[in-house]
Amino acid sequence: MIIKLSTPFHEYVCETFQALTDALVPQTPPMQHGSYFIDSDMNVHEYVIHALNHEITIQQQFFLTPIPLAYPTALMLDSAAAQLIAAGQLQTPSKKSNARGAFSSLLREDRIRVLAALEDLSVDVNSLPSPYTNNAGMVKYVTDALNRLSLFGYYSEWSAYGTTRLLPPDKRRLQFFPLSWQQVGYPGVSLGYRDFRGFLMKMPRNEENA
Repeated sequence: MIIKLSTPFHEYVCETFQALTDALVPQTPPMQHGSYFIDSDMNVHEYVIHALNHEITIQQQFFLTPIPLAYPTALMLDSAAAQLIAAGQLQTPSKKSNARGAFSSLLREDRIRVLAALEDLSVDVNSLPSPYTNNAGMVKYVTDALNRLSLFGYYSEWSAYGTTRLLPPDKRRLQFFPLSWQQVGYPGVSLGYRDFRGFLMKMPRNEENA
């Protein structure tokens, strides 16, 4: 099922993944770059959504098939959060919780606990939505991917693509210097940096055979 950007599903998915990246990436004050507004997570949630919908494949019979996973993954996060809330393992959420929206209602530290529970498979995997139902391997794989994608999206040049960030890779253009690069002191792309190339070896010369 492909979720179009104008649907309520997209709003729900965006809210869920904004809650995810808010818990995982460093906080950055929202700011304006020309006509382009950068959210506090530097729009990393859009990177995670895009990657889940276009770059992860699952086995279907004898073939690897790409399927949109952002919406099912949002449901998985909510299902796991609802389970931990019902078990009394999380603090009272900041707003009324149910199976949909439970994850985004949690405090930041409790969102991390939900991810840890999924990674450790300490939730009822049979109660998770398809395609995660009774699929422990996929639960662990995608949960790990959520962590990696969030940090990769933050520390890569993703945010600096601005209005071109959702275009095909060959159509994207850097519109400003990435803020995360400024934060870590990375000077940017160069034609080459000094690197270790091994040890200089001196071969003894045999004058008799010269």
